Amino acid sequence: MLIASTVDIMEVVEWSRAQFAMTAMYHFLFVPLTLGLSVICALLHTQYYRTGDEFWKRTTKFWMKLFGINFAIGIATGIIMEFQFGTNWSNYSYFVGDIFGAPLAIEAILAFFLEATFVAVMFFGWDRVSKGFHLTSTWLTAIGANLSALWILVANAWMQHPVGMTFNIDTARNEMDSFREVALSPVAINKFSHTVLSGFVLSAVFVIGVCAWYLLKRREDRFARKSIKIASVFGILSSILLVSSGDKSSRLLGEVQPMKLAAIEGLYDGAEGAEMVLIGLAKPPDKVQPGEDPFYFGIRIPKLLSVLTYHDKDAYVAGINDLISGDEEHDLMPAAEKMERGRKAVAELGRYRQAVKDGDTASAEQLKRLFSPETPEGKEFLSEYFKYFGYGHLRSTDELRLNVPLLFYC
Repeated sequence: MLIASTVDIMEVVEWSRAQFAMTAMYHFLFVPLTLGLSVICALLHTQYYRTGDEFWKRTTKFWMKLFGINFAIGIATGIIMEFQFGTNWSNYSYFVGDIFGAPLAIEAILAFFLEATFVAVMFFGWDRVSKGFHLTSTWLTAIGANLSALWILVANAWMQHPVGMTFNIDTARNEMDSFREVALSPVAINKFSHTVLSGFVLSAVFVIGVCAWYLLKRREDRFARKSIKIASVFGILSSILLVSSGDKSSRLLGEVQPMKLAAIEGLYDGAEGAEMVLIGLAKPPDKVQPGEDPFYFGIRIPKLLSVLTYHDKDAYVAGINDLISGDEEHDLMPAAEKMERGRKAVAELGRYRQAVKDGDTASAEQLKRLFSPETPEGKEFLSEYFKYFGYGHLRSTDELRLNVPLLFYC
């Protein structure tokens, strides 16, 4: 009989994380480029449709080839990631599958099938279908690619900021109770707009870079200049919109994930009018003492972090130590207390399940009221204890400390 030790289990977890991270990294190296390149192909194809000039047809075909290469790699890695949700993270998929699975299913059924259907017409429909239908297929491919990003980012945003759900005490699963809240979460909308606009800027830079090489080699002058013109306008407009979504990203991060913001900025001790380190050499976390400068050196801009996060130069930005130790002045609960409250929620769930197992109907009904938002005791328990359910599974507050240097440099 084989008994898996704690070390063995952690090794499986770490390998699962590494495998998924590698797949995700390869996926994201190629997908953002396809988001914008598909739109640029559609714009070029529109030029061909309007003018009938064979030059635009040849130009469109060239960029379609580069789009197709990236599209194929994105599809291959994306399908693997879908399977890894069920293999590497099967317990997670069970616990939140009712919510997390919905946008992924919509992405596959609606967006992926849309682009998968029309991408073939886009590539092979020249002189086989009417020009109008062929142009429509190119635009539908571009729309499908970006709709895929929408639903994937809705799922990702929900992981960062869970909304629109209730906990089913009988199945011990989170279940969706508001699709609207999940799909239209401010985090989801911002993630989608920021990611897609970033992909648009990336594709514009990519097209300009390829064309610049042609100009340096004194080849395909008209092709290069016309492509640069379209990509430049497309990229500039996307960049202007990107500023707004980027500003919103930092504010949402401070609102819903203050620990992540603190780690990204290397902020250990919170401050009013927090400065921002633009460039610095971060010390290892175990060498940073409370109140000590966490950087060996750095270029700082006073109050900038407060301005970016709250649009207020004197606003308080919580640091890692504040979020773990707590700060009564700024209404920050110590992480240790959150863990105690979470453990109480875990214990009450265990008591309920044991009562059901033992056939103790009276105790089960009484405990079930604690998990119901419809009862007075349930409202209090859910807001005061079950809210910290996840903290109840932590062994120590050290598990809340992120890899600051890695996040800061990224």
